[in-house]
Amino acid sequence: MSKLFMYGTRLQEFEQMMMLVPNFTKRGKGLIVLKGFPFTEEDVACRFCTEYPKCKNDDSKCLVLSERIKATAVCYENIVKSTFKDFREYNLKKRLSKLISEFNGDFFCDSSHRQRFENIINIKNRVVKKIDYQFLATLFLLTADHELWEWSSPHMYLTKVDFKSIHLKGIDTNRYAVYKTAKTISTGKEYIKLNEIADESLIDDKTFQAIIHAILLAKYGTEILGICK
Repeated sequence: MSKLFMYGTRLQEFEQMMMLVPNFTKRGKGLIVLKGFPFTEEDVACRFCTEYPKCKNDDSKCLVLSERIKATAVCYENIVKSTFKDFREYNLKKRLSKLISEFNGDFFCDSSHRQRFENIINIKNRVVKKIDYQFLATLFLLTADHELWEWSSPHMYLTKVDFKSIHLKGIDTNRYAVYKTAKTISTGKEYIKLNEIADESLIDDKTFQAIIHAILLAKYGTEILGICK
């Protein structure tokens, strides 16, 4: 008969752990999954990281960047730089620097954009338990402009957009870029390239900001809104 009372059950490993000699040698790095844990800025301080001080407070190397965003322990500049750190295109880097320097704290294009987006999210939250990040980002872009939203809204469903049914009427370059980026994020197929988005002769600053913010939303979800205030 085994000396472990929980042998053969899902609690077996916990019982084995409890029987280990106190102060046993650590095995090294590990991962703890805490579902729904309310992170604070102190919880995700850099000094607690296994990579500290090698990372030297470099958010691009952060192992728990998503958790730091939830705790509002990372600034807008660092999150943008971290997200696009692997892209070397000069015009993109130049426009990102300009975006960071001119950012006024508002994630949305204007108050109308915010209202359209939040109204739709509130409606969908009543019938959809969880909205994925890609759909959030797609919705963010399609609500950025009044006319684009008028063309798109009839083809918006609970968790997807029927892009084939959207008919664009005399659309300009900026709206077209927003539409193509939304389609790229939604489908996972590349309908527009970053070097096109970074082209100042094609895309104005307001549109560029909306696209970059949609990419952040697709990567980090609504937690990103916490750092943009």
